[in-house]
Amino acid sequence: MKKYRGFFPFLAILWLGILPPLGAGGRAAAGSEKAADKKIDMTLMIETDAVSLTREKVLPLVRARFPDININSRIRDDAQVENIIKNSFVSGDRVDLVLFWPHQMRTFINNGMALDLSPYLEADPAWRDSWIDGVLEDGCFDGRNYAAPFRTSYPLLQVNRELAARAGVELKDQWTWEEFVDICGKIKRYTGAYPLGINSTWNSWLVRNGLMQIWDTGAELEAFTRGEIPFTDPRVKKVFENVKTLYDREYLYPGKAALTVTNDQALAGFARGKIAILANVNGSASVTISGIVAGAFETAVVSWPNMGKPGQDHLLGSNDGYFIPSNSRYPGRAVEILKYLTSPEILRLYAEEGKIITFKNISPSNPDYPLFSRDAGKVHSAEIVNYSSELNDYIIYNIPANYILYGETVLKELEALRKTVKP
Repeated sequence: MKKYRGFFPFLAILWLGILPPLGAGGRAAAGSEKAADKKIDMTLMIETDAVSLTREKVLPLVRARFPDININSRIRDDAQVENIIKNSFVSGDRVDLVLFWPHQMRTFINNGMALDLSPYLEADPAWRDSWIDGVLEDGCFDGRNYAAPFRTSYPLLQVNRELAARAGVELKDQWTWEEFVDICGKIKRYTGAYPLGINSTWNSWLVRNGLMQIWDTGAELEAFTRGEIPFTDPRVKKVFENVKTLYDREYLYPGKAALTVTNDQALAGFARGKIAILANVNGSASVTISGIVAGAFETAVVSWPNMGKPGQDHLLGSNDGYFIPSNSRYPGRAVEILKYLTSPEILRLYAEEGKIITFKNISPSNPDYPLFSRDAGKVHSAEIVNYSSELNDYIIYNIPANYILYGETVLKELEALRKTVKP
């Protein structure tokens, strides 16, 4: 089964507390980790590029903070990181702190290769509560925390305030799907602008978010994600029909060609007032305001509309995070490093660079920053697209276009793909 890493790969860092060394079972080994007479060697795999903020600013600060540790840094190879960590348990070439995707930790957990971080979280409630509500769950498996989300990416809406006012639209933190469709109608009727702009690479978001929101409970969502609920379920059909309605009514820019619009075309349409609402990624929202809109009008940020019940407004997206391999010689020191990496001093550096951090009370110079991170706790990294590579490719590259063209035949095709996967 192919693993899909979400729509944007990101890093994640954890502010962990410090516990005394613990016994076996994936916890710190007995014995002192601090040597009084010499430095210890530790390896971090937290870089993704040779030229980056992590290399230029963060690692020097970490080395200065821990002068008794020789910190070696390895650049992470996204395609090989899983094999590298697994092989390290055989070769002895250990890595003490790893950049990874929290929702993909299961492979390490099942093999006893990830340190259980729960005791450190429980020992430091202030640190545990520093995450935006709900974020830590992305690294939680079987009731235990093994990875710590640090940075996030998810979709949101940016709204032209002038066009919204002209259409009599009430701006809220979030609209229901029914409110959103009604608003689209008002914008088209009273302003002449297209209500929504979304580029063809991202238009599957409309369906994918809906497929996470329309379930009655979180348990049903998990069951659908595991491939246990068929695509012939009437709630699945409702999602596709809801999205098709937007295209049938030509609410999307530029009308009949909406399925093929490029990102540059969508951005230009928004900047020129031809689009009232732009679907964007939270990490790009600030640049859109400063570099694309550039003062032409005021904008507002609205959360992605909820197609389901209150509290079921999950979002597709991806968190990046850190974990500590259970074979680290110095797990307690690795925890100390993690705690520093997720201190306000370090997190603010990433935030100033435009990265969306999953912690509370990080206040970079951009006053709009809290608007771009407030929904981090809604991100649900596991999707039905993770169930198989065939479903991943079909949904991301062919939806919603195929449903608009061929209707319910598409649901039958998706159901056939679901059935080809062996449990």
